Amino acid sequence: MIIQGRKAANHHGAVSAQGGLKRMLVSLLLAGLLGQSVAVFGQESRPENEITSLGEGVYLFRHQFHQAIFITTPKGVIVTDPISAEAATWLKKEIKRYSDQPVRYVVYSHHHDDHITGGSLFADTALFVSQAGARAKIRDAADPLTPLPDLTFTDRMSIDLGGRHAELIYVGKNHSDNSLVVLLPEQRLLFAVDFIPVETVAYRTMKSDYPDDWIESLKRVEQLDFDRLVPGHGKIGNKEHVRMFRGYLEDLRAAVQEQLQKGASLEETKKAVQLPKYERWQRYGDWFPENVEGMYRYLTQRRETK
Repeated sequence: MIIQGRKAANHHGAVSAQGGLKRMLVSLLLAGLLGQSVAVFGQESRPENEITSLGEGVYLFRHQFHQAIFITTPKGVIVTDPISAEAATWLKKEIKRYSDQPVRYVVYSHHHDDHITGGSLFADTALFVSQAGARAKIRDAADPLTPLPDLTFTDRMSIDLGGRHAELIYVGKNHSDNSLVVLLPEQRLLFAVDFIPVETVAYRTMKSDYPDDWIESLKRVEQLDFDRLVPGHGKIGNKEHVRMFRGYLEDLRAAVQEQLQKGASLEETKKAVQLPKYERWQRYGDWFPENVEGMYRYLTQRRETK
């Protein structure tokens, strides 16, 4: 439209000052819209699948908004959450660029479908591993193609493969009752899914969560020896982010408990509870009210069962 306007001006030889001003305003408006379109396009052009080196044969695999890690060794590859059939299909092909060895282990972080679907793509060579509590829930999951774990553990298990050492640790209930963490001591790296978001509030109404146990599980994570924290969604963090998120849950619990003691309703509590300390965290604007709702529901049910 701007180009057509310029041609018209040149053709007629002159334009009024008013017409020139109008065209200038239109041009500025369109330029702004174009800038927004470029920005949106830039976001949309982010690869759907991406692999990033974390150093020393450890890689971050991202599919859309989900993340997992895999570890290459001279004797085989250790893969964590396959995420989905689409993601696993892509990952299986891409791993061949990083290793000529087969996938020997697939570690499920917990039983939720959005992280472990697609494991069947690795069933020809791999053993599947989970915390013991996940097996029955995976068996009853909506996707019957998800392989059941071949190996389970209660508290702790190690995988030693090709000179690489990985520790699988159950730290208690949190986002689920069977979430494990993967600790790589040599890399001082911890992979933890869905229960330690980095500078992000908890997911929505926390309907599958165990808030009090969650706080205790975070304390156990703080006792582990690591520097880098790789979550199942979002940016990579560090050990301090574990303490920060525990602080968030404790502050949320205390604020909601205060309203309950006053006899406030759910809607009154959602209006009254604000935690400005965390308002710059991701999803505070839309998920924080739902976090309040989830904590209110949890504390109400807890009080009723006493």
